[in-house]
Amino acid sequence: MAVQRFVVTATTTVPAGTAATPTPGEPGTGAPAGPGNAAVASGPLWPVTFLKGTPVVLDTGSALYTALSANLRPLTDADTVSHAALGN
Repeated sequence: MAVQRFVVTATTTVPAGTAATPTPGEPGTGAPAGPGNAAVASGPLWPVTFLKGTPVVLDTGSALYTALSANLRPLTDADTVSHAALGN
């Protein structure tokens, strides 16, 4: 598991259920080790749209990363703009 920061380069819609594919009891997948099954823990039941320019944090081994990888670039320091001093 390698969690990294990316920016979405084009508006992309991923199919329902792509956002998470948990395995009950498997660390890092977010699935509970107790009751439940893929029908209640495998991500949204509808497509998910990621808008161009959205920063995301993804595990590079995940199904969501695979679905978005053609439209991702690494997040750089130039992407993180701070306006904290504008009110001073």
